[in-house]
Amino acid sequence: MPHQIAGLSLEQERLYRHLLATGPASIGELAEQFGEQVHDDLYELTVRGLAHGNPPMARRPSLAMNGVLAAHEAELRRVQSYMDELDRIYDNAHHPDGGDVISVLPSREQVLHWYETLNATAEHEIMQLVTHPFLGLKSPERTGETANKDLVNHPAKCRVIFEWKAFQSQSAINGMHHSLDRGCEIRLADALPHKLLIGDRRMALTPRHPRDRERSPMLLVYPGALVDFLVHVFETEWERALPLRPDPGQFSSASGLDVDEMAVLEMLVGGTPVERIATVLSVHTRTVNRRLDGIKRKAGATTLFQLGVYASRHWLD
Repeated sequence: MPHQIAGLSLEQERLYRHLLATGPASIGELAEQFGEQVHDDLYELTVRGLAHGNPPMARRPSLAMNGVLAAHEAELRRVQSYMDELDRIYDNAHHPDGGDVISVLPSREQVLHWYETLNATAEHEIMQLVTHPFLGLKSPERTGETANKDLVNHPAKCRVIFEWKAFQSQSAINGMHHSLDRGCEIRLADALPHKLLIGDRRMALTPRHPRDRERSPMLLVYPGALVDFLVHVFETEWERALPLRPDPGQFSSASGLDVDEMAVLEMLVGGTPVERIATVLSVHTRTVNRRLDGIKRKAGATTLFQLGVYASRHWLD
C-alpha cells in the first residue's frame, strides 16, 4: 500500500495528500474535515518532516522523503547482502568435491535442472550453440503461454547459433522461433563443434562427447579457465556464423528491399542454398524462389549470379 512506504496510517496519508493538493489550512478547518484525530496526525506528519508551519502546510515530497528513500535503499542493500551470503552457501554445497572444475550430470532430470537454472539466473547474457541431433530440454510444467511470457520478460541478452542440420527436427525450428520471441540474436552455421550453453560467462553446460547423444552425459562446468575457453569457442563461432535476421546497416538506404527480402538476399550471398533458406524461414522453397524472382526484377537480373553481382555493387555497403 502507498501509505506504508512513508510509514503512515491511511488517515495520515489522506491528510498529507490533502495538504499537498490544497496548500496551508487552519487546524480548525482540518478538524472539521478530518475530525479531532487530526491533531495527532499533524503531529506525526511534522515529526516525519512531511508537514510544517502554522497554519500547517506540506513539504515538497521529493525533499521530505529523502530519508524514507535512503532507508529503503539501505534495506535493499541488506537484502542483497543476505542473498549473496545464501548464494555462497549454495555454491559451496553444490560445488564438486575435490576442487574439480566440472560435474558430470548423468540423468536427464539433472540436465534439465541446470539448463533451466542457467537460463533463469543469468542476469547479463545467455550464449548457446545448438547442434544436430537436436535435444529439446523443456519441463512439462513450463510450456505454453507461461513459459513464453517468462522468456520474453527475461532480462538477459541472448545469442544463439543453430547448426543447419538441426533444422531436420521440427522441435529445433520451434525452439528457434521461441528464441526469436524472446528477443535473441540468432545466427546460423554449417557445422558447430558441440552443444553449449553458457550463463553470464560464469557457468556452462556441454556434452562429454560432442555427437553421441544417447551415451554421452552432460558436463556442468564451473567458473574458471575452462568456462573462459568455452566463451572463446562461442565467440569464434559467432563471428563465422551467418545472421538470421538482416543487418539494415549492411544495405544501402536506396535498395528498396523489405526486411524479408534482405534476409533472403543476405543468406543467399552468404552461400546458403534455397532449401536451407526455406527451412529457416519455415516456408516452402517455392515461396523463397518467388521472393528471389521479385528481388531479381528489382535488380534487373535474370540469374542468381547477376543478382549477386548487382547486390554487391549497388545494395550492400
